[in-house]
Amino acid sequence: MRTLMPKYLLTVVLLGCSPSTEKVEFPALSEIVSAQKTGDITPIPEHSSKEFVLALIGEVRGELEPCGCPTLPYGGFSRRTTAIQELLSKNTVFQFDAGETLLKGFFSNKDSTSQDRALLIGELSKEMGVDVWTVGPSDLMAVGMETLQTMTGPPRISATWHNEDGERFFEPFIVLSKENIQIAVIGLSSHPTDPRLQYIKTKNAKETLEAVLPLIPSTVDMIIALGSMDDEEVLSVQTVFPEVSLFLTTEGAIYEEPRHRTGYSQIIEAPKQGRFIQSIYVRHTTPRNPLDNTLSETDWRTWLMVKDQPDQPEHPLQKKIQRTGAENNLYFTELIPLSASYDPKEPKESTAQEKIAQFSKSKIEASQKIAEQPTTPSEPGFAASGRCAQCHSAEMAKWSFSKHSRAWESLLKHPVEGSTQNPDCIGCHTTGFGQVGGFGEPTVTNIRKYKAVQCETCHGPLKGHPNDHTIQATPITIETCIGCHDNANSPDFDFESYLQQATCQSR
Repeated sequence: MRTLMPKYLLTVVLLGCSPSTEKVEFPALSEIVSAQKTGDITPIPEHSSKEFVLALIGEVRGELEPCGCPTLPYGGFSRRTTAIQELLSKNTVFQFDAGETLLKGFFSNKDSTSQDRALLIGELSKEMGVDVWTVGPSDLMAVGMETLQTMTGPPRISATWHNEDGERFFEPFIVLSKENIQIAVIGLSSHPTDPRLQYIKTKNAKETLEAVLPLIPSTVDMIIALGSMDDEEVLSVQTVFPEVSLFLTTEGAIYEEPRHRTGYSQIIEAPKQGRFIQSIYVRHTTPRNPLDNTLSETDWRTWLMVKDQPDQPEHPLQKKIQRTGAENNLYFTELIPLSASYDPKEPKESTAQEKIAQFSKSKIEASQKIAEQPTTPSEPGFAASGRCAQCHSAEMAKWSFSKHSRAWESLLKHPVEGSTQNPDCIGCHTTGFGQVGGFGEPTVTNIRKYKAVQCETCHGPLKGHPNDHTIQATPITIETCIGCHDNANSPDFDFESYLQQATCQSR
């Protein structure tokens, strides 16, 4: 949901905090400490209105470029930078990242360049001007605690994570100040479920907010909670802490449009994979008061067009806004789809695009080196489908009618330019990418031999079969599929039905 700010300070709460109400001592981080000194916060005169935009992103999941084969090839850091620059040209903008940002995919990170990817995302996020990032469990899985604490990137917060001695790993909140607006953001990170991360203890949102809210300067305009809390936990605190204007979270089981609840703290989600920016326009007049969306979408859009035109006669809507917003903090939410309309007009001038291109090049080079490594009995390499067809002609005939057999051609038709050179796309549209004896660089020879999702993508590398009886096809399980058929690229994936449609098992 979108929030409007008054002449007072804004406090943003990121999900996560300590359980007791005693003042908690935590080590200051260099990027945050100066903003947290109460003495640095100048009170704002009463009865003035403040207008700003909150730009929310969440669950980027390691996606550097436009993501989504089937329907919406949206997103990417280059497009996001363009969209943010457009917002900044007319508004004061606060950028929030709700976490689950670094790890590519949902299940594992087998990519040898995963650490480089995560570090690049941190660097790009900082360059883009992200103001605060509430770290999440998958961020820890991507780089580990020490790197997550020290890597280049936006200021990181988490009020919920601590060690066995009760010491927090990150600052619990940050106070952001731009123009005459001050917002406090509290970080609420969800609990890591990976057994390797059990040294991290997590306090629930209620305990955390009870402990952190008394530490927030009373002069801030607004308090926001930001993080990767699950649906049940967010709902459990929505009605308990009216001083928290907004709970900004990652997407729940299914993305839901913001639903306004009068008199309550509002909950607003960020769609997955960074495909959209959830923008929240705020007109703020009364500190710590709830947000109100009384104005219609038509009124908001009209007002956004006319409010910054001083040479024009005062629009009748101005008086309505002033009257409605005299004692109310008004807000309006809008999803910005990061479509091709946000592609840089001059790609060479896009720093983000240049750095991503360099990363992609290095990843393809690394994949080629792996592909060229000598095969062994434990890593037999890939024979390619032509060899399989010599014995399995019937299965090959069925496969040739499946979408798997046309996977490379679908890249050629993909609306995002450069897909056949993008390692994030190549990996799911070829066979053995980045594996010993498999697809490396997209050369003519490699494309001819390993293009499409061939037999060995599902059954494992089989070079030497059937002469070497130790080399046998592996059974197809759901884990075989979900590396590519994830929520981003295959939202309707069903293992049993897809197995029948897309493989040599089809009927």
